[in-house]
Amino acid sequence: MNKDILNVLYQSDDNYAAVSAISIASLLENNKHLKQINIFYLGHKLKKGSINKFNEMIGGYKNATITFVDVSGYPDELKEIGVKAWKGLYITWYKMLAFAKLDVKTDRILYINPHTVISGALDGLLELDFEDNILALSYDATMVNAHKNAIGLKSTDGYFNCGIMLVNHKKWIKDKIDSKMREHLRHNHYEVADQDLCNVFFKDKIKLVGVEYNFSTVFYGYDIKKYIKANGFMPESFYSYNEIMEAYYTPKIIHSQFGITGRPWQVGNDNPVGLLWRKYLEMTPWKNAKMPEAKKDINWRLYKLLPQAVVVKLYAWAVKRKFAK
Repeated sequence: MNKDILNVLYQSDDNYAAVSAISIASLLENNKHLKQINIFYLGHKLKKGSINKFNEMIGGYKNATITFVDVSGYPDELKEIGVKAWKGLYITWYKMLAFAKLDVKTDRILYINPHTVISGALDGLLELDFEDNILALSYDATMVNAHKNAIGLKSTDGYFNCGIMLVNHKKWIKDKIDSKMREHLRHNHYEVADQDLCNVFFKDKIKLVGVEYNFSTVFYGYDIKKYIKANGFMPESFYSYNEIMEAYYTPKIIHSQFGITGRPWQVGNDNPVGLLWRKYLEMTPWKNAKMPEAKKDINWRLYKLLPQAVVVKLYAWAVKRKFAK
C-alpha cells in the first residue's frame, strides 16, 4: 500500500462532464499534498471538446494524470450478462466492469460520483485498513428501511451508498470478484441498480466508513433529528445524530443528494451548498458554460411552505412508496 498515491475513478456521459469537472477540481485543490493522483474516466460518448477541457484542467496540477478508458464495449457486455439499464442508460454499471480491468500500482481504487465536492484531504481513505473486506462504504442517507426487506436484507442491516466506493482492488483481482459478480448478475436483478447489488452481493464484506467521507446534502437541507426519525433509521444501521454533527462543518466529501430547491450546479438554485459548487466550477474550463436551470416546481414550494416535520414525513413516504416493493 502506498499512502501518497490515490487512484480515482469517475464516470459520466457528456451531459455531466461539467459536473464531473467541478468534483475533480475540488479533489485536486484539496489534495495537492499527495504525490500522485491518477484519475480514470469512464466517459460514455464523451465529446472531443470535453476531453480537451479535462486535459487542460488536469495539466494545471503537477501531481495529477487522467486516463480516458475505452468503454465502447461496456453496454454490450452488460446486455450479455442480462443487466437492466438504469433510467434508460447503462452508465451507472460501468464502474463495476472497470474495477477488474484497470491497471493500478496500489491496492485500492476510489470511485467518486460526479455529484460531489471533495472538501478535504483524503489521506484517511489511503490509510484505511480493509480488514479483509472488499468494499469500504458509508451508510446511505436517502433510502428507507422498507427497501432493505425488498432485497432480502433485515431492517437492522446497514444499507450502504455507492456514490463513494473505496475498492480493495488487490482482493478484487485475487478473489476473482469480477467473474463471480457477473455470474450473480445473470440470475439476479435489482431495483436500485449497482447499489442494491453491492448491498446484497458484498454483504458482510463491507467496511463502514465515517459519514465525513460521504456527507449527504440532505443533512443540510432537512432538520437532522426529524429526518432520522421520519426515515426510521436505527442506531445499529445508521449514523447517530452526534456522528453527523461532528462532520457537519468539516466533511471530507459532500454528496449532492438534496435537490428539491435545485441541484447545486444548476442556475437559479437555492441549494444549501450552491455557493460551494460555484466556487469550484469557476476553477474549471466550463466556468462560462451554460448550466441547466433549476425548476421551481411544486416540491420546491411545499418545502418552503410546510413545517420541517411534515416535509420529512412526506419525503420518507415518497421514497417508501417508490422503493419498498
